[in-house]
Amino acid sequence: MTRRTAPRAALLAVGELLAWWAGLVVLWLMLISTVCTLEWVVGAAAAAVGALAARATSE
Repeated sequence: MTRRTAPRAALLAVGELLAWWAGLVVLWLMLISTVCTLEWVVGAAAAAVGALAARATSE
């Protein structure tokens, strides 16, 4: 990987992680019936783990 493509690849990886995270958070919010702060935190954390797993398996 050259110096020019390394930042672009990193940006694409971050973008993919954010897309997975956003999609999983939306899914979490659709599946729960009530929304309180703790559920938002748990959902965001679970979505982060899921996004990392999706990114790790896609390589």
